[in-house]
Amino acid sequence: MAPSLPAEFSEEAIAAASNDAATPYRDLIHSKEPYRSLFRANPWMRAPKPDEDLVWGQGKYYDTTVARKHPYWKDISLPTAGKDIAQMRRDLYEWGYCLIEDALSPDQNQTIYQRLVDQAQAERDLGIAYLSEAQQNLWSLVNKGDVFVRCMTHETDAVQAGLLIERLLDEMMGSGWQHLSFLANISFPGCRPQGLHQDHGLVGTYKFLEAPVHFNTIYVLQDVDEVNGGTLIVPGSHQRYIEGNGTFGELPPPINLEAPAGTIMLMDGRVLHGGAVNKSDDLRYIITNSVVRPFIRQQESFHLTISPEVLANASEKLLWRCGFQANGQRSMVEGYGYYGSGKPGDGNGAIVHARLAMEAGEYRRIGELSPGVPPIETPTLKMIQEQHESWRVVARQLIQRIRAK
Repeated sequence: MAPSLPAEFSEEAIAAASNDAATPYRDLIHSKEPYRSLFRANPWMRAPKPDEDLVWGQGKYYDTTVARKHPYWKDISLPTAGKDIAQMRRDLYEWGYCLIEDALSPDQNQTIYQRLVDQAQAERDLGIAYLSEAQQNLWSLVNKGDVFVRCMTHETDAVQAGLLIERLLDEMMGSGWQHLSFLANISFPGCRPQGLHQDHGLVGTYKFLEAPVHFNTIYVLQDVDEVNGGTLIVPGSHQRYIEGNGTFGELPPPINLEAPAGTIMLMDGRVLHGGAVNKSDDLRYIITNSVVRPFIRQQESFHLTISPEVLANASEKLLWRCGFQANGQRSMVEGYGYYGSGKPGDGNGAIVHARLAMEAGEYRRIGELSPGVPPIETPTLKMIQEQHESWRVVARQLIQRIRAK
């Protein structure tokens, strides 16, 4: 018979003591910011309900055009596509996005575009496509073509602006960023608009005002404009969020992104944006490579998603960017990674070895142990430690010190 709980630990007592209790973080956690203030100050930004008809001519957020045609924005110098990294830095700080001209060569753009078109069609034919009223999302591109792997590591033979993109991401977020997800966003004719949102919203109501923790790298694979659903953006909205201490006041209207095929847009995750209505007769394809500071949980579980074939041939850089380098704060497997630096190529935290052993059906976890009773099978952790942990030498010395007591 289980011993009885002290009265103070019972469900009833805890519930009674929690009625109208003063909890220190309640207001922040339940504030519903920044969207509560956003829609209070800008009711025209509310997304239409699924059963509502789209309303045109009344200033709704999705009823807009490109900057050069927009009465509010046409005389304001917003970012334009270019190759000047200094200007890109200024655009990212002031407007929250920049446009890299010819980031993909024509051949690179065509290779990515055709691979994407074929894969998306095949997934629809198979009935496994992820579709919403706004778009088709094509997930796990890391497994769907070597060209996508090379985009993720910014190889210049796949994306000629790769070195420039890496430099800007390192400057904006520090060199330890990793992939949140890498997917395609495919708008179809007559699709509905997404609600305007921050991808930064993955941190909930918590405020990151000094610097971004999330960035999008958006591959524009076709000419985009207000007709075929160029992404909706509220330029400079990240600055309004910062100035509002994590809330929003009145905002200017969004615009549709206008850019030629081969452009790449870098966008601060705090910028309000959303998928637009595709008024054309064709599908519109873009790719979004989202990256985050490494303390944020990944949208795609790359530890499980990446195929064994891709994993076996993965570069140290890809493994690092997909979270396969552990340290004492994250991603450990049975403690393996505790000695890791979290940097590429560090055997002390290369948890890919654990994943490959699991893939082969050879991973043996540590269970209950007793002194003097050896396990029936040698734990895989012990073999990985002996092969890859340079710090194991120090650990053995410390074990001997404890034994000597």
